[in-house]
Amino acid sequence: MSRLLTICLLSLALAVQCVLSENPAEGLNIHIRGQLQQYEKYLANDDGSHKEDLQKLIGIYETALKTEDFNAKQALVNEVPSKFSAEFGQFVQSKLQEDQINEDISGAISFYKSLLAKGEFKADIEKALVELESLQKQTQFEAKRDGFLNLEKGFSPEFVNFLKSDALPQINKDLKSGVEFFEKVLAESDVKYATEIKGLKAQAEAALADSVPIDDKQKTLYEIRNPANADLIEYLKAKFAELN
Repeated sequence: MSRLLTICLLSLALAVQCVLSENPAEGLNIHIRGQLQQYEKYLANDDGSHKEDLQKLIGIYETALKTEDFNAKQALVNEVPSKFSAEFGQFVQSKLQEDQINEDISGAISFYKSLLAKGEFKADIEKALVELESLQKQTQFEAKRDGFLNLEKGFSPEFVNFLKSDALPQINKDLKSGVEFFEKVLAESDVKYATEIKGLKAQAEAALADSVPIDDKQKTLYEIRNPANADLIEYLKAKFAELN
C-alpha cells in the first residue's frame, strides 16, 4: 500500500522510543535531534527570508538538547510556538508537511517496486509507479499531496483488493495506535488543545470502521498526523516523546 513502508518505519521508531520510555528525557532528545536535522536543512536551503528565525529556532532546540532536567527541556520545546510569528509557524509547518509527503511517496515507490516480484497485477503496479514518480517531480505541495492521497481512486477493484491483503491490517493498527495515544494525552489533567485532540481521536475512531474505504483510511492517517494547527503539531510531538 502507498504508506506501508513509511508506516513500518514509523512503527520501528515508535518501538525504539517505547524502549526508552523509562528515560523520558532521552525520548524527548530523540524528537529534538530529529527536529534539529530538519531545521538545519531548511536553513541551508533558505533564501534569507527566514534565516534569523531559523537560527533562533535551532538555538532553542540546541539549548533544549543540552538541558539535563526533563521538565526544563520539555518547557523549552513547548514554548517554541510562542516565540515566533504565526507566519513563521506556518512556514515551518508547510516545510514539515512537504518532507512528510516526499517521504511517503518515496516509501510508496519502494513498496510498489517490491510488489513486482510477486508477478501479479504488473500493469497496475507499473502505472502506479509512473504516477508516483511524476508526483515526485511535482513542485506544488497541494497538487502533490492530493495526487498521492487520491492515487487509489484510479485503481481497479481487483487491484485494490490485492493491496488490501498487504496494507489494510497495518493501516488499522496505526489508526488504533493513534486513538490510544490521543487517549493518553487527554487523560492528563493539564492537557492543552483538548477540543482539537478529541476531534483527531474521533476522526481516527471513525476511520477504523470496516465500511471505510482503504484510501479514506489512509487519508485520515495522514490528517491525524498533520493537523492544521502548527502549535498543536509541536505539542503532540513533545507529548509523544514524553508518553512513549
